[in-house]
Amino acid sequence: MTIDFIKTQALGNDFLLTERDAIPETELSGLAQRMCHRNFGIGADGLIYWKLSGEVFDLRIFNCDGSEPECSGNGLRCTAAYLIESGKWPEPRIQLRTVSGIYTLTRFGEEYAADMGLPGLRPEVIPFIASTPVDRVVNYPLDVDGESVRITACSTGNPHCSLFPTELDEGALHRLGPKLERHPAFPNRTNVEFIRVLNDRELQVEFWERGVGPTWASGTGSCGATVAAILNGRTGRDVLVHTRAGKLRVEWPENGRLKLTSTAKVVAEGRYLEA
Repeated sequence: MTIDFIKTQALGNDFLLTERDAIPETELSGLAQRMCHRNFGIGADGLIYWKLSGEVFDLRIFNCDGSEPECSGNGLRCTAAYLIESGKWPEPRIQLRTVSGIYTLTRFGEEYAADMGLPGLRPEVIPFIASTPVDRVVNYPLDVDGESVRITACSTGNPHCSLFPTELDEGALHRLGPKLERHPAFPNRTNVEFIRVLNDRELQVEFWERGVGPTWASGTGSCGATVAAILNGRTGRDVLVHTRAGKLRVEWPENGRLKLTSTAKVVAEGRYLEA
């Protein structure tokens, strides 16, 4: 079987795109693992299958470990960039549907602005299992193998756990990232953001992505980090998120919808030869 693919990236968070036509449901996860493998495949953080349904593109997103996340902010922008720049969609405004809902993206020059919807703050929406009843998971003490950390959790289409360590370092990312991802308090696992507040308008964030590990950037993670910073009174509601490879702008008006804006690029196209 020969599969045509597009390679894309959004601030170093890279995705393969392929049209879902003759690929059986049972092959979606395994194919993602094989194609995304950086030594034996093409290499990517995830694989996105797309299909036009009326005026909405249906997406199925798979991480490189074969798991299926509810959404990906960078993946949405990558898909929009390809579909619009290739002419498969003729308008600067495009609608993409994932398992978590319909997202509207608009192209402004080299950037794509995505309406990411209302953040989910209640524990049952995230989902998060609290040891005692709480309305929101804000500055919540969580035991991680005997170490107490303060986390803030929300859903921005998928679950996020944010914390504000004293220093951003590789050791904490690799030590706490996988433990928090699979912590029993998160029944669907979680993405993790390590946040340094630069000022009331800017954050520096390191990401541990569920099903992937360390990534250079994350769209929904940038939204999650911004929500956490706002809920903890550390920033205003219009925030610039600095990642290893660039910047994303996140806006969260009072009682409003999240807006995520940044770039996305089409890198290459090719054919994957499946044995």
